[in-house]
Amino acid sequence: MVATEGMSNHALSERLLEIAEREDSGEPKTGRRYYYLALSHGYIEPDMSDTPEGKKSRDAAYKRVTDVLGVLRKQGRLGWHMVLDLTRELIEWRTFASPREARAYLRRIYDEDRWLGQPYFPVLVVEKDTMVPITEPMARRWQMPFASSRGYGSLKLQHDTASLIRRRYAMIRRHAMRLRRQQEETGLLIVVYFISDHDPSGLDLQRAWDQALTSFGARFRLVRIGLTRTQVDALDNARLREGIEVKPSDSRSQTYIAEYGDRCWEVDILPATVIEQALDAHIRSWRDERLWRRRDREIERARALI
Repeated sequence: MVATEGMSNHALSERLLEIAEREDSGEPKTGRRYYYLALSHGYIEPDMSDTPEGKKSRDAAYKRVTDVLGVLRKQGRLGWHMVLDLTRELIEWRTFASPREARAYLRRIYDEDRWLGQPYFPVLVVEKDTMVPITEPMARRWQMPFASSRGYGSLKLQHDTASLIRRRYAMIRRHAMRLRRQQEETGLLIVVYFISDHDPSGLDLQRAWDQALTSFGARFRLVRIGLTRTQVDALDNARLREGIEVKPSDSRSQTYIAEYGDRCWEVDILPATVIEQALDAHIRSWRDERLWRRRDREIERARALI
């Protein structure tokens, strides 16, 4: 791969167009996501050290990527929708030209609880908004409740998530009793999948969520889907595997360094397919496939009645 140090803006623009088309199945991405994908391919090579110079280098590389993306959109070579802005949004209200059009739309979106009858139920929590465009579609496909913690988030978000887990656990238990299943309570499980940076704050955030949900009376199992050291070690790009130096000023760094060393990684370096494959494999390891197919048939019959 050619590094950015010898790469013109024109060459970088061509590489970013390739990223837009090929990475994450061609779905729209945030500017930060483009930056990390460019980094993973070696198109940019900022200083990854925990120094003022390193931060300045990374900020400059990020600005360069977003500036080039801006030029590409102004030139009409990249669609405006292909670079997501999670902080600003134009809201439009859906209307219909006729009752027939409204029924057709409702038929397309109609769904029911696909987890009804399953002894397990999944929930997905991600650390930050930059992961939302990648992971929300995965949550939607599996009909999982989904939350972006935005760092340490709010106590209300954790309370609301715990309340949902308690309600769902009670629903699973009632359904099992109606079917007269001879199951121990430990056989009924809510699985909270967690995705965050592999750094002192990201790992501590996982601990904080585990502690908060437990304190609110939720019964669950927390599973870390990403970022893990195994996933880091499997990356093709040596520069990404090297990571960023841990900030000694972070109050949690001492514990982290003792266990993992003086390097850390942002979850944004992971290809979307790696996250999806890990999530799918874990869910399929405990989902009752027979019940899932039966619910599919029931929902399709209901959809045809609209």
